[in-house]
Amino acid sequence: MIRGLYTSASGMLALQNKHESLANNLANINTPGFKQDLALMRSFPEQLISRVRDNTGPDIPGIPNMGGQAAMIGRLNTGVYMSEALPVFTQGDIEETHNPYDVALMDNIQPDEDGNERRLFYSVAPIDDLTQPADDGNIRFTRNGNWSVNAEGYLVTAEGYYVLDNANMAIQVNKNPNDSTAAANENAGKNLRIDDKGKLWIEYLENTPGQPTATRLEELNATLGLNVIADPSRKLVREGSDRYRLDGQFDVANDVEKIETALQADIDALANNVYNDPKVRGRYGVQQGWQERSNVDPAQTITSMMSVLRAYEANQKVITTIDGTLEKAANELGRVNG
Repeated sequence: MIRGLYTSASGMLALQNKHESLANNLANINTPGFKQDLALMRSFPEQLISRVRDNTGPDIPGIPNMGGQAAMIGRLNTGVYMSEALPVFTQGDIEETHNPYDVALMDNIQPDEDGNERRLFYSVAPIDDLTQPADDGNIRFTRNGNWSVNAEGYLVTAEGYYVLDNANMAIQVNKNPNDSTAAANENAGKNLRIDDKGKLWIEYLENTPGQPTATRLEELNATLGLNVIADPSRKLVREGSDRYRLDGQFDVANDVEKIETALQADIDALANNVYNDPKVRGRYGVQQGWQERSNVDPAQTITSMMSVLRAYEANQKVITTIDGTLEKAANELGRVNG
C-alpha cells in the first residue's frame, strides 16, 4: 500500500515536469527559430515480489515455482520519471518580415551514412577581441535569424551574441561611427544584401542629379557561418530559448562541419546542373527578409497538456484513496474497544 503512494507520487512529479516542458513550448510559439522539446518518460526498474517465509505459492503460468525458495508473487512497477527533454529540429514555417536583418534558414539535408539526422545552424558567440576568431568553447548554434546591427556596426543577436562568418569571425556590415577612419555619414545609403548561399554584399544607392537612382553592389569579404551537425538531439544542449551548445563530450573541430565541407560534392554537382547524381544528398538556402517561425504545433501541445492534466488528476485520486484506506486501518481497525 505504501509502495502505491510512492508510485503515484513519482508519476505526479514526472507529469509535472512534462507539463512544464509543454508550457515552455507554448510560451515560445512566437520565438523565431525555436525548437520544441519532446519530454521522454521512462519507468524505474521493476521489482520481483516474493512471499516472506513461504515456499508454497499459487501455480501461475509463466512464473517458475522453484522448490525450496520463496514463492514469487509477481513483478511490481515502481513508477516513472521524465528522463530528459529532447529538442525536435524539424524545419519551422517561414514568414516574410521585409526586415533586411531577418534571415531564414531552409534545408532538407539528407541523413548521414549511419542514418543520423543532419541539421543546419548559424554560429554565434560572445567575443572580447573582435580582431580574432571566436573561441571554440564560446561558440553557440541557433536557427534564430532575427538580428540587428550594434553601435559598432556588427551583426548581433537579440541577446548580444556576435553573428559569425565561416571563419568564426564577427561580421561587420557598417563602419563604426566612432572610428577615426570613418567619414561623415559613412553608413548613409547603404543596404545589406545576403544571397541564397549566405554571401554578404553591401548595396550602395547612388543619386546623380537628373538621373534615376542607381545601385551598386560591393562584395563583403564574409559569408555566413553555416554549420551542419549530425544527430543534433544527442550532441546539442539547450541554452536559453533559441541557442545550443555542444555537449561536453563533443567539440567544434570534430563534430561540426562547415556547409562548404559537408555538401561540397552536392554544391559541385548542382553547379554543373547534375540533378540525378546520387551524391546530391540535399539542398539548403538562406532567405533574407524572412524568418523561421517556431515548430511548435499549438493544437497538439494544448491537447498534450490536457492529457497530462487528466493523468495527474488520476494519480491524485489514487493517493487520496490509499490515504483513506490507511486512515481506516489506523483509526478503526487498530482501535481497541472499551
